[in-house]
Amino acid sequence: MNGPIQESTLQEMIEGLRRFGADGRGVTRLAYGPAWCEAQRWLDSRARELGLDCTVDPGGNLYAHPPGLEPAAPVILTGSHLDTVEQGGAYDGAYGAVAGILLAAMGLGSGGIPVVAYVSAEEEGSRFASAFLGARSMLGMAEHADLDSTQDSAGVSWRAALEFARERGCASPVHAGPRPFEPLFRPRMELEAHIEQGPVLEAEQKEIGIVTSIIGFRRVEIRITGEARHAGTTPMAMRKDALVAAAECIWSAEVLAIEHGDPAVATVGRAEARPGAFNVVPGECELRLDARHSDSAVLGTMLSELEKRFRAIAERRGAKLDWKPVSSHAPVAMSADMITEATALAGEMVFSFKKMVSGAGHDSMIFAGQGVPSMMVFAPSHRGISHHPDEFTPMTELWEGVRFCHALLARLARRDAMEGAK
Repeated sequence: MNGPIQESTLQEMIEGLRRFGADGRGVTRLAYGPAWCEAQRWLDSRARELGLDCTVDPGGNLYAHPPGLEPAAPVILTGSHLDTVEQGGAYDGAYGAVAGILLAAMGLGSGGIPVVAYVSAEEEGSRFASAFLGARSMLGMAEHADLDSTQDSAGVSWRAALEFARERGCASPVHAGPRPFEPLFRPRMELEAHIEQGPVLEAEQKEIGIVTSIIGFRRVEIRITGEARHAGTTPMAMRKDALVAAAECIWSAEVLAIEHGDPAVATVGRAEARPGAFNVVPGECELRLDARHSDSAVLGTMLSELEKRFRAIAERRGAKLDWKPVSSHAPVAMSADMITEATALAGEMVFSFKKMVSGAGHDSMIFAGQGVPSMMVFAPSHRGISHHPDEFTPMTELWEGVRFCHALLARLARRDAMEGAK
């Protein structure tokens, strides 16, 4: 490893990044917002202090790269996302983003393919219903119409949010041609370091996770419409309570996922009833449903059955149900060649490891879906807690992940050079 980069550097940068969006109840750093912009500018300055140049693209993604690297150059990309969920933790995304900058600054020696760190603008879907705006824009996977149709809960469009970021130097102008984004570099491979966000590695006392595939998901917005009536004068048998119907739907989603068994999961992450008064039977309730599985066919079956059960519940309770799919992504396999190299390296470095499926979506699935050989390396999560202020991984374990990723990148770069010489 080059220069003074060590475990204390990783700690200082993760703790420094935590400040942006911290409000005493965790970290809230929504894409393109004020805290997000401040965090991006701070990472830019830290990367430059480590000897890297930095470039922002039209999608608000930050690249930290060797000085003088030409646009469209073939590179190994490594990094993660800058945004968080509301009241999230300090490690989700942040660990991989900081690790990527350190890995790019460490370099792989003279010659060979350069390592470029990326800090993707948005991955979580916590501001916009459509997730992975960062990776999608990095790969040119968007049209001008998407900039206006993609809106947050306040009606702010992706285009307007990007303009806010551009005014603060956190994005470059969109392209005037057919597509608003074009890839800045040509990724030959992509590697993402991340916390596991689950309890498996810690429970099995494994130092790293080698991700073999990333689970697919589908997200649906549901509106149940009953009848708002006086809570004191409407007999129980004559009610069309939207919230009670929603509660039964939520329970049925849990039951269905249990019926399918691991790795099936179904979660209603939000239920909002209206009018929301003590003395009014709820006339309307909106739900946000997230269902996941590693098999596309099973996932499709789950969604069809969930819709069937939800509609049956609403009909039985005299309510109307609207079902609106908002986003989805198919399961994605990671690069078999990269997994083979990582497995061999873990044995050589005497790292205890587990090959595992990621139950959370990540930027790597977007790269892999576009044909870029991609892989993820997990560090353990204490008690499996994530998307929560108590999210935590000991710094020594995070640093071991960086060490492993650096050795893996060097190994992959050597193999790439040898294959290129043939």
